[in-house]
Amino acid sequence: MKTSIIIPAHNEEKNIGDFLQDLSKKKLGDEIIVVCNGCTDRTPEVVKNIRNPRIRVVILPEAGKGAAIIKGFGQAKYDYMGFVDADGAFRLEDIKNIIDSLKDYDCAIASKWKGQKFSSVHWPPTRKAFSRVWNFFVNILLKLGLEDTQAGVKFLRRSVYYTIDHNFICKGFEFDVELLLKIKRKGFRIKEIYTPVKNSKKSTFSLLNTPKMFINLLRLRLSA
Repeated sequence: MKTSIIIPAHNEEKNIGDFLQDLSKKKLGDEIIVVCNGCTDRTPEVVKNIRNPRIRVVILPEAGKGAAIIKGFGQAKYDYMGFVDADGAFRLEDIKNIIDSLKDYDCAIASKWKGQKFSSVHWPPTRKAFSRVWNFFVNILLKLGLEDTQAGVKFLRRSVYYTIDHNFICKGFEFDVELLLKIKRKGFRIKEIYTPVKNSKKSTFSLLNTPKMFINLLRLRLSA
């Protein structure tokens, strides 16, 4: 089945070139849509300089990771579609495994924590601690039953996306939770797959985002 890969990118000029070259060499994705979300660096130029007809750039004023993904989904044309973080934190073989899981599931997501202990996840301690606190509240408030809602690889069938409501409350890093919640509420099957982190390059995520994320989490709970 043909696949559309969305890459939300905010000031990723140092990472995205190598990642796109790797995707090109492995021929992963039948179309790759890089949504440059409020970039003030050379990210768009780096993407355009990669000679691959499957790759195209969409420019979006800064509106958050979720807004970038929604924009990309709206332009995706293949039956399997999903998003991958621009930093290349996961191995391409693992991304392909997640995509292939859509043969048996409606949605498949990466999980750094599936069946893992705190010490076995290769990530900075502060980010690991936030991840566990965040996941605790997600499951307490929304009963998603997932071990990792934030790992940056998620794919779903096109028909699933066009079945759920597109009026999203969350347009930032917490978008992943709302997407999964909408999918679950429609009764679709979500497969969570352990996917180790290949590297821990500097992320565009900042702890300064957390107050808004938790506020939107509460808004999701109240909207239930």
